[in-house]
Amino acid sequence: MIKCFFIFVLAFSLQLFAAEVSYISRSPRALLMGDAYTAIADDEYTLFYNPAALGKNKSVSFTLLSPSLGLTDALSEMDRFTNFPSTAEGIAGRIMDFPIYLQAGIVPTLKMGPFGFTLFADSKTSLMLRNTTHPMLDINYRYDRGFVFGFAHNIGEGAFSSFEKKTAKQTTSAGNRLSIGASLKHMNRQGIQNQFDLFGTGLLSRINSGSTNSASDIKNSLGYSAGKAWGFDLGAEYAVSSGHSTFTSAISIMDIGSTRFKKTSGISSVPKQDMMVNSGIAYKQDFGIFDYTLSADLRPLTAAIDFGRKAHFGAEFSVPFVTFLAGWSEGYVSYGATVKLWPIKITAGFYGVEVGSKYKEQVANRALLYLSLFDFSVDL
Repeated sequence: MIKCFFIFVLAFSLQLFAAEVSYISRSPRALLMGDAYTAIADDEYTLFYNPAALGKNKSVSFTLLSPSLGLTDALSEMDRFTNFPSTAEGIAGRIMDFPIYLQAGIVPTLKMGPFGFTLFADSKTSLMLRNTTHPMLDINYRYDRGFVFGFAHNIGEGAFSSFEKKTAKQTTSAGNRLSIGASLKHMNRQGIQNQFDLFGTGLLSRINSGSTNSASDIKNSLGYSAGKAWGFDLGAEYAVSSGHSTFTSAISIMDIGSTRFKKTSGISSVPKQDMMVNSGIAYKQDFGIFDYTLSADLRPLTAAIDFGRKAHFGAEFSVPFVTFLAGWSEGYVSYGATVKLWPIKITAGFYGVEVGSKYKEQVANRALLYLSLFDFSVDL
């Protein structure tokens, strides 16, 4: 009994010291709404949040060119770069505990009623120098690519979304609807997740000894690995719509049993994609000339992180051509806007992410830019 207890404590501790919660891909719109999106998930990123959200769709939509870019918001910490020092010690002091981040991705998506298919390619790189007395460099690089296919089955005849051509907006029918959804994904993952002692000589010794005489050898020395895997997701969504209002509650289980990769190259194990249980609610009112949405998520429910890090809140206010977004995620504010002037849709804004182990321990401020070209939607 005591042995089982210590095993449990050890497993809990290993998860507790994890930093940023790792996802395959995130919706730019969602990130600016505090990532409170489980009960909304009605854009091209649906299958990364909840496959049951396909149940609300009664249109054919296609998004082909949709690049996204995320990077460190250096403007939020301009003091670090004012009168920048020239000595190694001074430079190290300025960049110590400063999270560097770069993300680029694309998610071509086709939706046909309750069916959805998404191709994805997403690259993320995070760097952080820690520990003033004995500097350690954390490197987390991932490049995921693959596809995901999903389907939702509906019970009930209400709360469907359709595309209104006159106003170029989504409209929702009255009634109740329960949707059950599932998705299947296949992905290739490659990357590096490691910590390096800047005063150490391990890698340098291998290079000098001639054991690393190619780029591939150096990548392997850094801990590079690559692999492929299949993953499964389930979700449920219940929506009630009457008049101008729609209330939605949802739950999803992403990467059931955790998605584990079969290694195809490298010497380190490929980081698995942890199973996540997510819950959310959303309330929307649509008055034609304008609409607004309020949302809240509690997730990931199964992660051993502070409760405050699981809380996500979002708000959206739309008028013709422009949508304003705001949110609160893991204790940090997000905000931005979307401009729609067909054939272009642009989303831009700022958000914060927790990169420590506790609630509001260390924020990584980030900026994002998303561009969608020639996407279309027509009613079935």
